[in-house]
Amino acid sequence: MDGYDTGLRPYQREAVDKVLDGWRKWDREILVMATGTGKTRTAKAIIGHRLQDGPVLFVAHRDELIEQARSTFGDAGKIKGGVTDIRPVTVGSVQTLVKRPCYDFATVIVDEAHHCTADSYRRVLDRYAGCKVLGLTATPDRDGLGDVFEGIAYEYGLRDAITQGYLSPIVARTVPLDIDMRKVRVRAGDYELNSVAETLRPYLPEIAKAIREYAGDRKT
Repeated sequence: MDGYDTGLRPYQREAVDKVLDGWRKWDREILVMATGTGKTRTAKAIIGHRLQDGPVLFVAHRDELIEQARSTFGDAGKIKGGVTDIRPVTVGSVQTLVKRPCYDFATVIVDEAHHCTADSYRRVLDRYAGCKVLGLTATPDRDGLGDVFEGIAYEYGLRDAITQGYLSPIVARTVPLDIDMRKVRVRAGDYELNSVAETLRPYLPEIAKAIREYAGDRKT
């Protein structure tokens, strides 16, 4: 498996075992892990086990997620825009895959899987109906997700990560700004980033002031 399993934390190893065991009873399952607990790193270990059954497709919807995954996986191919570079592990854009024919993959792993209720994701997964599918998400409470996936293989939440010392405790600070998000455009179930940026621009000085005051000496 070329070191895919090395350096995992105990909960990540448990997640790998639970996902592999879950595929014995389900074809489509979800792995729930809180933000910052290493979903992509855990996915890499799962991929290492699945490669013996055939090539693996990792699906994402934003450029930064695609490149982050390719960096984590190492020698990974890419399906995006005009690029079709298929390798044993290939990272693909959902926006491109929905326009392409079905390729020869044995396993499909979907990042940010709470988006799978969107038509584009459903169309991609329908093309890979014979594959084992894993959805990765920190937020599994999206309406209709149960129509796409059969069960949750493993769940590692924010409280678990904080209690076990892997994430810092949350300290909330309120910045009293009256921001109207009603006009922000939504795409694939999420706020559209450019629209968010336009809405927030007038408030950035106050936000920056608060960050400097409360977290000027911390990583943010």
